[in-house]
Amino acid sequence: MALREAQKTLADWIRAPEGVAAALAEEDATSGGQAGGVATRRLEGLIRSDATLDATGRLEIYANAYFHRILGVLSADYPALQQALGASAFHDLVTSYLLIEPSRHPSLRYAGARLANFLLSHEAAAGIRARSPWASDLAAFEWARVDAFDAADGLVLARESLASLAPEAFGSLLLCLGPWAVLRSFEHPVERIWVSATRGEELDSEAAVGGASLLVWRKDERVMHRRVEPHEAAALAMVRRGIRFDSLCEWAATRIGESEAPVHAAGWLERWLADGLLVDPSDACFSVSDD
Repeated sequence: MALREAQKTLADWIRAPEGVAAALAEEDATSGGQAGGVATRRLEGLIRSDATLDATGRLEIYANAYFHRILGVLSADYPALQQALGASAFHDLVTSYLLIEPSRHPSLRYAGARLANFLLSHEAAAGIRARSPWASDLAAFEWARVDAFDAADGLVLARESLASLAPEAFGSLLLCLGPWAVLRSFEHPVERIWVSATRGEELDSEAAVGGASLLVWRKDERVMHRRVEPHEAAALAMVRRGIRFDSLCEWAATRIGESEAPVHAAGWLERWLADGLLVDPSDACFSVSDD
């Protein structure tokens, strides 16, 4: 057997959620009219058995370590979800998830990237959706926190940088969200669910009703979040793409009214500067085209 084929075969057995022995038995069952034990003999051709442990048992050690390593990573990425569902239910969720969505990236950083979508739509997660309809949103929120924490660094636009800016120059100021800021909309109030879960409190069913638009961002190596009202959420969506301050004010005038737009736009800018959301236009990595 070629090295690449041997590596793929061993990886498939190691990643089998039911375990190596079950994977070998399933492979034998689907091998047609071939003699039984074909898969086991293939394994024994790759891994030696001894008086202490046979080839299946040896590989099972790696398989168990592989699963529990991913389980540990997902527990760290989704602590509130694990707390809210319970350790046993979370263990079963990870088992089902890896069966459908095995890790495809060399880094375990991305092992949980598809968990929210799995909870949202896959038949294997139907039971969780029935018991905890907010589970997908909570997973998406916690993954947004992971993304915000791991996002690339950049030069943050500071209030001090604008101190010397002439009033007439503010209109041409380019605004763009840093990659460390994530704006998401949810059908459930995930920030309240997240707080309850992280505190170990029992979830109040009434507290799990109602949607939310949340801004998640990293500041000083801490991940933060807050609710945003609809006008600010729409403004932030444009700032995500990049927009000049005067264009933002013009847009605000069409949505809020000319008399209120300057106050809102100035308030947003002040809040965004305080939160550390914006990239400094002088950053060499900063690139934006204003429509």
